[in-house]
Amino acid sequence: MNTNNDDTTTLQELASSRRSRTATPVLLLGSHIPKSSQVVSLNGPVTIGRDRRPVDDVRAQDTEVILRTDRMLSRPHLRIAKAANRWTAEDLGSKNGTFVDGRRIETPTPLSDGSIVLFGSHAAVFRLASEPELAAVQKEAANPFGPVATLSPSLASTLSGLRQLAIGGHNFLFVGETGVGKEVYARAVHAASGRKGEFVAINCAALPAELAESELFGYARGAHSTATRAKSGLVEMADKGTLLLDEIGEMDPRLQVKLFRFLQDGQVLALGATRTRPLDVVVMAATSQGATSVRADLVGRLGAEPVTIPPLRDRAEDIGALVAYFAGPAFAGAAAADVMEPAAFRALCVHAWPRNVRELGEVVKRALALADGRKIRVGDLPGGVRESLEAGPRVTAARKWRPAPSRIQLERLLREHRGNISGVAKALDRQWAVVHRWLRQHDLKADQFRG
Repeated sequence: MNTNNDDTTTLQELASSRRSRTATPVLLLGSHIPKSSQVVSLNGPVTIGRDRRPVDDVRAQDTEVILRTDRMLSRPHLRIAKAANRWTAEDLGSKNGTFVDGRRIETPTPLSDGSIVLFGSHAAVFRLASEPELAAVQKEAANPFGPVATLSPSLASTLSGLRQLAIGGHNFLFVGETGVGKEVYARAVHAASGRKGEFVAINCAALPAELAESELFGYARGAHSTATRAKSGLVEMADKGTLLLDEIGEMDPRLQVKLFRFLQDGQVLALGATRTRPLDVVVMAATSQGATSVRADLVGRLGAEPVTIPPLRDRAEDIGALVAYFAGPAFAGAAAADVMEPAAFRALCVHAWPRNVRELGEVVKRALALADGRKIRVGDLPGGVRESLEAGPRVTAARKWRPAPSRIQLERLLREHRGNISGVAKALDRQWAVVHRWLRQHDLKADQFRG
C-alpha cells in the first residue's frame, strides 16, 4: 500500500539502509508470552480483541485480529483505522483500556511512526516499513539470527545483511550504546560463519596499557625480564576463528596501528620476535563511543561501513519477546494474566532503558525473584521503571522531511567540528550512519578536516 509523500520521506529518515520508496503501515505486535508476536499489515481498518464481533456490527468489514490467549483483552478491544489521512487508535469501551505512548486514550488518537499502543498483555508498535524490511522481519521470525527474533524493521534489515556476509569471512565494526547486544550479534555472526576456531572476546578497556600488546600478540622468550618462555597472544587463540575487540575505542592508538597492520597482511609479530607468523582470524570490533573513537584507517579495514545496533528505546516492539527470553521457563506455556500485571508490562514498554537490553534482563530477573511464583506487579520493578508510568506520555512525534545538507554545508560542519562525525551528526540532529552515507556520496574524508 502506498502512502503519501510525507510518510515516504519519514521512512527514509528512520534508517539509512532502506532502499524502497514504498512504505507500508504495519502494527508490530509483541508480547511477553512466547511465540505470540506477529506483524499486521494495515491495508484497511483492523479490530483487535479476544473474540469475534457480532455479525451485524457496523464495522463488519474490518480485518479482525483475535488474541484468545490474552485474558486481559475485551472481546472487541480497540480499532486501528485511517481517518483524514492519519492512522488512529480507538478504544472500543474495553475494560482494561488502551494506551498510546503510555497515556490512556478516550477518543481516537493519531499514531506516528514509532507510536506504542498498549492493550492487555500486548504492545503494538506502529511502523512505516518497506517491503524489504517486512521480508527481513518474516525471515527473522522463521529463523532468528540471534537468541531472540527481532520485530524491528531496521534491525531485521541489518541482521539480514549480517546473515549474508557472515559466510564470507568479513570483518565488522559494531557501533551502539552500551548494553544493546553488540557482542551477542558478533557471536551470531561467528556461529553463522561456520569457522572451526574459537570465538575470543576481549574487553580492550580492561587491558592494562603496559601489557596490552603482549596480551594481544604474545611475546618471544627473552622479550622482557619475566619472559622465560614464549607465550601466545589472544589473537593467536582465535586462529581459524573470530576475535572480538570490545570497546576498541579504549585501545591505545599505537596498538591500533599494529592491529591495522595485522588486518592488512594477516601476519602477527609477537613482542620481541623477529619473524611474523600468518594467522587466519576474522576480526570484529565494537564501540559504544561512535566510530570516530577509532582510527579512520582501522575503521576502513573493519568492513565497508560500521554496523549500527539501535538502542532498545528505538525498538520497543522487541521488549515483550526479550522479557519472555530473560524469564525463561517461568513464562513458558503460561497465560498472560498469570505472569504479569498489565501495568507492570506497560511500565517496561514506556521506560527509556538507558542501559538497554542488559538493563531489561536484570530488571526481569529481579522482578521474578521478588514475585516468587506469583504474577509480576508494578511494585516488583525498580523505582526508575515504576516512575515511567507517571512521567507522562512517551514522545514519538514523527520526523518531518528535511533536505540533505549540501557538500558545502558538510565541509563547513566538518571544519567546525574538526572532522568529528559525531559532532556533525549532533549538529544536524541526524544519526551517525546517515551522515557517514552523505560523506561517501560527496567523497568527503573526515580525516582531512582533523588537526
